[in-house]
Amino acid sequence: MSATAGPASGPQQSVLAFVEAINLADLPAAIACFAEDARLITPDATSIEGRGEIRAVLGQLTARRARIEVRASSFLVAGRVALGSERWAIRHAGVESEPFERVSTATTVLHRAGAVWKLAIAAPWGWGHQIPKPRLEAVRQMDAEYTEGG
Repeated sequence: MSATAGPASGPQQSVLAFVEAINLADLPAAIACFAEDARLITPDATSIEGRGEIRAVLGQLTARRARIEVRASSFLVAGRVALGSERWAIRHAGVESEPFERVSTATTVLHRAGAVWKLAIAAPWGWGHQIPKPRLEAVRQMDAEYTEGG
């Protein structure tokens, strides 16, 4: 599968090309799946922009020999834009080589640039339902204060 799948093969195949590139630890092929101004949502819900920043995160995945298994897929295409929702299992060697596995609902937005579908937004670890850790701690603190006072 090529990291530059065209419109005939569709956005789902372009996402699968990205998954294959990660599984093969092929960082250049994985980066090529993204638009120049793409965004990647990290596990802590931080949004990073551009291929250079995305390369750093994906480099960590490929260095840890990450494996992504796509368990279910759904795509909605409207002209040159596609929205994908998939169930992914992501496994890799974590901190100090401890195994890491996370099953998430990956969200992707792709756009067709000429004959090629590119990732514009990728949230492999999910998006929209996670509270970043600093905010989560603040919410817990407010909840504790409310419970104690009320």
